[in-house]
Amino acid sequence: MSTSKTGFSSREILILATITGLLALIPISTDLYLPAITAMSGQLDATVSEGQLTLSIFMIGVAIGQLFFGPLSDSFGRLPVVRAGCFAFIAFSFLNSLAWSIESMWVGRIFQGAAAASGAVIARAMIRDIYEGDRAAQIMALTSASMASVPLFAPTLGALITVELGWRFTFIAQAIFAAAVLLGLASFQETVKKADDAAQAQLRLSDVFSSFKECLTNPLFIGYQLSGTFSFCGVFVYISTVAFFLRDVFDVSTEFFGVVFAMTAAGFIVGSLSSSRLVLRWGADRTLRRGAFICALSTTSALLTLINPEATKVLLALISILFFFGVGLIAPNASMGAVSLYPHKAGAASAVYGSVHSVASATVGAIAGATYSGRMLEPISIMFICSLGALIGIAITRHHRTRLV
Repeated sequence: MSTSKTGFSSREILILATITGLLALIPISTDLYLPAITAMSGQLDATVSEGQLTLSIFMIGVAIGQLFFGPLSDSFGRLPVVRAGCFAFIAFSFLNSLAWSIESMWVGRIFQGAAAASGAVIARAMIRDIYEGDRAAQIMALTSASMASVPLFAPTLGALITVELGWRFTFIAQAIFAAAVLLGLASFQETVKKADDAAQAQLRLSDVFSSFKECLTNPLFIGYQLSGTFSFCGVFVYISTVAFFLRDVFDVSTEFFGVVFAMTAAGFIVGSLSSSRLVLRWGADRTLRRGAFICALSTTSALLTLINPEATKVLLALISILFFFGVGLIAPNASMGAVSLYPHKAGAASAVYGSVHSVASATVGAIAGATYSGRMLEPISIMFICSLGALIGIAITRHHRTRLV
């Protein structure tokens, strides 16, 4: 089997591309659809706020779906469950393209979100099945970097589709993307070891809840959960408010909006790519800690910048990029650190991690949006608190790691 200059075989590159596709089902479903919300709302006789609600409803579906697909994949195997999830995603994408009212769209979006969750939760479990330790964190970093490229092109593509073909075709495009992921899965072999088949024969609800409880009472898992979740809460705060702040305070153009958004996404990509290398030199936990310190440094700098009346949008943009770079160091290492604690229950662990992640991020983002009053003090303060939360999570993990040594 040939090996590329990156150190990965051609088959491994296909595996990584497919896992990236699974992880990208969620961002594709939001970023590709964002430019279509106004047109969709108008055609379905809904207000823009009712149209925007489809995003929150989708994330509720994602949170719920992970709790089901994770344990199911532990019991019945990753491949049959994730394939079923992809087929369901395709079906609900087509149904959404046929929506006749905003209420029907709400129903379709929550089920589409639940189906999309199969990709993220099982992709994390697959990485843990195939790889171990720092190598798993490295692979997660590489796939996260690839997935983060979605915000760079999806909104533009979605806008083009909406203008040329209509908003309904953005859902057709999502279905086509999922079909391509299904084709990639055709080359996969089951990653759950055959030795576990006897345990997989039954799926008892009591066992599922027991697995969830075990994760949520494990201090190491809690530490990784807090660091990963709080850092991404900061991302959601940014997404929910900074665009408005740039418009309201600096009176920037829509074009500059796109540039800033692309630059911050690039910060996350560079952070994830850096993590894929640094984790082999420093280890996952040390890379995670440095990412959290960078996030705290950037939010502290942002607060100090706001005190200065001469603060410029360029300076704030650079600070935002630094924050996203830090999150890029945190995200893959926190998720793999949590999931790797349960090699035989990776699906359940991934489900808990992803669901808490989704609910907390959406909630904090909504709080930031509700408290926004035309200035950036409140949102950046929330981002600063999120950075402190990530540091607390790391402190918990480090404390209990030390006790185990």
